[in-house]
Amino acid sequence: MVSPLKSIVSKSTSIVTFWLITAIFLVGCAGPVSNAVPTMDDSAIIAAAVATLSAQMTGDALNNPSPTPLPTQTPLPPTATPIPPTATAEASLEPTAVPTLSPTQAPALSAKLLYVVTFPENKRIYVPNEKYGLALGFENTGTVTWAAGSTVKLTSFKGEITIQKELSVDKAVKPGEKVEFDLWVFGSETLGYHEFIYQLYTEDGIAIPGGVAVYSYTSV
Repeated sequence: MVSPLKSIVSKSTSIVTFWLITAIFLVGCAGPVSNAVPTMDDSAIIAAAVATLSAQMTGDALNNPSPTPLPTQTPLPPTATPIPPTATAEASLEPTAVPTLSPTQAPALSAKLLYVVTFPENKRIYVPNEKYGLALGFENTGTVTWAAGSTVKLTSFKGEITIQKELSVDKAVKPGEKVEFDLWVFGSETLGYHEFIYQLYTEDGIAIPGGVAVYSYTSV
């Protein structure tokens, strides 16, 4: 696309050429005439043509002003966004540490009930005054030895008491060892349901946790 300024210059050049050719032609054709009006010399004609051309160029420039280029905005450099550091491959492959649980310490005094049985026949129905035996078995699950003299004692009951109330052992029971208490019993003359609850104690009378046994029978 041709700019307005280049168009004006081209047009002005054509006009100058036209006027120069006209001035030369007029000078060449003019002869001596007796009563002719005094003519202008060559330099005056050329000066007049140039003045006319200059005035026309000025008018064209005012009527067709060339657009003033707007200042271009200098682009700002892009701000770099910081990239967070990525974990290394070795770190990503490392297993998550699992806290190590310390082994549970067994309590100093602890017992586990192993069995509650009657003998010579393991049953739960008896007739009045029928004699038989009751065996209570325990295991020492603590960390200290039960000394000789450890005892089971009757702590509560339902019905009539027809059973041995307490019994002690004459030997020590080490951790992990077992002990059995053999009690005597007989069928009650009071018919119906009877229940007996025993607790295991140390030789000093301290109740051993877990050392509880429950026995029941029906008299008919």
